[in-house]
Amino acid sequence: MSFPTQDEGVTPFEEQAAKWCCLLAEDALDLSEQREFDAWICADPRHEEAFEKMVLVWQGADAIAEMPGFLSLRAQALTAMEEGQPDWHEPMPKRFVYMGAGFAAAVMLLAVLTGLVFIGNQSEIYTTGIGERRVVSLEDGSKLSLDAASSVEVTYSRERRALSIERGRAKFDVASDPLRPFIVTAGDKTVVAIGTAFSVELLPQQIRVFLYEGHVAVLDEAEATDLADASKLLADGSLSDRVFMPGQELILSTKARTATIAPGDVERSLSWEGGRLSFIDEPLSLAIERVNRTSDTPIVLGDAAAGRLIINGEFDAGDTAAFVSGVASLYPVRVSADEKKIVISSAKLKLPEK
Repeated sequence: MSFPTQDEGVTPFEEQAAKWCCLLAEDALDLSEQREFDAWICADPRHEEAFEKMVLVWQGADAIAEMPGFLSLRAQALTAMEEGQPDWHEPMPKRFVYMGAGFAAAVMLLAVLTGLVFIGNQSEIYTTGIGERRVVSLEDGSKLSLDAASSVEVTYSRERRALSIERGRAKFDVASDPLRPFIVTAGDKTVVAIGTAFSVELLPQQIRVFLYEGHVAVLDEAEATDLADASKLLADGSLSDRVFMPGQELILSTKARTATIAPGDVERSLSWEGGRLSFIDEPLSLAIERVNRTSDTPIVLGDAAAGRLIINGEFDAGDTAAFVSGVASLYPVRVSADEKKIVISSAKLKLPEK
């Protein structure tokens, strides 16, 4: 593998690709920058080719580390970077100034030498039991918080960080590594994160995505098959309804192509991390799904009408008795229980006998 130097020259496309690599490695792009990057990629097939080459160089740490003269090359790259930067005594902007082809080559080389990108494939499944919560620090520095009775499979590769929610709910605090997208799949929906914090909940009838920080795009299975094509759609605004802002919740149906973006309550949405269950105008059927994650004795609906009752309130996770008592105090329902389950049914009026 060879690396460009100032004498050998760098094509304009390579210069632009190196610039984007530098910006992406420094910090996550904001929404306008992400759109600019996507538009640049889509503008010319040579852009994508040049960027892919830069990323391959970026990811070549293992190979370069074994080359003779490793330390001298690293020293040369550092010297080139220092000579290319403005006076270090001056305040530096958030985004450093791009200094041309020689500096681009030096930055690319230094990135390879210092191994900025995690290399290899790893797959692991993290689970919690009923009533259990868990926080996991992932290999790239991201944090995964699991709700009770939840399961997430994590697979890291050179190209992407892929996570799949098998059941339950998880919150993701994503470490910045824009050269490898952070992708979460739940059902047939894919959440692509842009340096952010968000949660995904998989329910029988819904997938709920709550955004706390940054930006995410939510794609259907077909759209997510080719992320390059998805990037084009995001760049031209075709998927603008899939990108939402912090403090909002996206509610997707698992049965139909319907989606609703609604304002959310951040504190209430995180109550499960503190061992509380909070409900705001939620149908009993949905509330029961969440309560059952925390209790060994499941609640079962006796009929569909009972499931449509609207629940408000906050309960201690695992205190099923308090939840059932609260429902019974608000609505005319019948409650029956045995050793295996608790059944809540709507109270039907008895017709007078003739």
